[in-house]
Amino acid sequence: MIQGFHRPESVEEAVAIRREKGNSACFLAGGFFINSPKNKETYVDAVSLEKVGLSEIGIGKDDVIIGACATLQRIVDNRDLPPVIRQAAGFQPARHFRTQITIGGDIASRREDSFTAAALMAMNATAQTAESGDMSVSDYVLGDCDDLLLSITVPRDNHRCCGLFRQTRSARGPLLLNAAVGLSRDGDAAPVVVVSGAGMGLTRLTAVETMLPHADVETIERTAAEAAPFGTHWLGSVEFLKHLCGVAVADCAIACL
Repeated sequence: MIQGFHRPESVEEAVAIRREKGNSACFLAGGFFINSPKNKETYVDAVSLEKVGLSEIGIGKDDVIIGACATLQRIVDNRDLPPVIRQAAGFQPARHFRTQITIGGDIASRREDSFTAAALMAMNATAQTAESGDMSVSDYVLGDCDDLLLSITVPRDNHRCCGLFRQTRSARGPLLLNAAVGLSRDGDAAPVVVVSGAGMGLTRLTAVETMLPHADVETIERTAAEAAPFGTHWLGSVEFLKHLCGVAVADCAIACL
């Protein structure tokens, strides 16, 4: 239960409060995930980011910089952003939720049903943090860093292509599978394949990454199905989930070729 609410006016002040309060404190932007019934964490102090100023979106020639407090709705509405990022943000079907969820919160929550994390990982996006500097979104999500996210830098479409797949049980039902495949058009960065869903957190399928972009569709599908570490889940059998994963990853790879 939140007992203390802090309103810092700078990044430095926000980080200092979090450091003082320790693990009992959380950063609060839109509050969507912290207030969610699915959130099992218990916090005593909330450090509001409302006055810190991390919501700007900058458009450059080679990349874009998205402030960590930019909402999914702002991302969907900004036609200068790479279409794949707008598509990922739009996976949240409810506009009133998109106006509350921030891209920083969507990444930092490390949820299996994150709307943007897989796409950002596949796009080789970089996270700017308050204390640890720059790191890939992939390293942030798959690691244990809990630094305050400041912004996300995403390459423009002319450098990298990405295919996305998302399947839920119903229009607003639980996630069956989320998949993203990213390939570099000029070959200067390694492929990235990310999947999650049905109890499996965000996971990179390195066995598939090593064979792209030259493997045939059948090989990609079979390897992705074999590599996906699904366990028993009420949403479907392991065989079904692996089959779905194989088909989805192959489709995403085809979209990049």
